[in-house]
Amino acid sequence: MNESVLRRALLIIAVLGLALGLCVWRNGIDIASPDMIWTAATLPVVAALAISILRDFWIGRVGVDAIALVSMSAALLLGQALAAVVVAIMYAGGTVLEDLARGRAERNLRALTDRAPRVAHRKSAHGTETVAIDQVAVGDELLVRAGELLPVDGVLIDASAQLD
Repeated sequence: MNESVLRRALLIIAVLGLALGLCVWRNGIDIASPDMIWTAATLPVVAALAISILRDFWIGRVGVDAIALVSMSAALLLGQALAAVVVAIMYAGGTVLEDLARGRAERNLRALTDRAPRVAHRKSAHGTETVAIDQVAVGDELLVRAGELLPVDGVLIDASAQLD
């Protein structure tokens, strides 16, 4: 299963567990105690987090996720299931936000690299020729047409230019 899908599922479980527990508590429904519901909603997050921490520890990485694991575990052991499910939502929500931010950064970086010029217009004795960027050498005189991105770093020869 894709880890991003798992993280979203854990967030949904925790949020639904919190909501269901609050409904049971508020309306006095006797299907289960709110603490049981909140505990059941927290345990999948605790299990996934424990596995993640062990996997990271095995490859030599130690992170701050252990704080969330200790918080949820201690809250459950002390009978504070509501606090545990709130921490579970905070942790799971944070991981989902990280996934979204990572995806957005990757898309933006891909768009930036896709936009990078791949050719330059080099002036020569015969006129202007289009060459690949890796064929541009120090000392080459390039023509940058209106609307084009600068293909390489250089020195401006003509004093009448506008660059944005």
